[in-house]
Amino acid sequence: MATVYELSCDCGATRLVARGEPSRSTFCHCESCRKLYGVEVLSASAWPNESVKRTVSDDATLIGHRLAGRRMWRYHCSHCGRLMHGRNRRGEIVIPNERFRDAAGGRLPDAVKPVAHLFYNQRVLDIADNLPKHAGDSGDAVPEPTEG
Repeated sequence: MATVYELSCDCGATRLVARGEPSRSTFCHCESCRKLYGVEVLSASAWPNESVKRTVSDDATLIGHRLAGRRMWRYHCSHCGRLMHGRNRRGEIVIPNERFRDAAGGRLPDAVKPVAHLFYNQRVLDIADNLPKHAGDSGDAVPEPTEG
């Protein structure tokens, strides 16, 4: 049986139901995510479109914003303003991991814990953990700094 995550905004007007497992869950350090989400590092999971159902109450709307020059969007509740999800250039739904923490009483479920850092070469702060750090969004590793 597939895992079901029921997520909502602060006021409950916007809800997401994510079924199964994410395509991936990572920390993203790219400049585009920093601009679009207003964060130094984005902790989020990407989901196939068909795995996520969105519902919005009759008196609310989901407000979208596109990052200029990019195929990237973010969506928030018109009532409380809570960021609910984004959409990446691949068309996947990107759900900030904070939504999962809220739904699980402050604990991040294992299935959505980040497993790598993407675009680490674009970082604005260093992260000291043992997760793989990639220069892009695939398996390309960031070179170790040289002394000197």
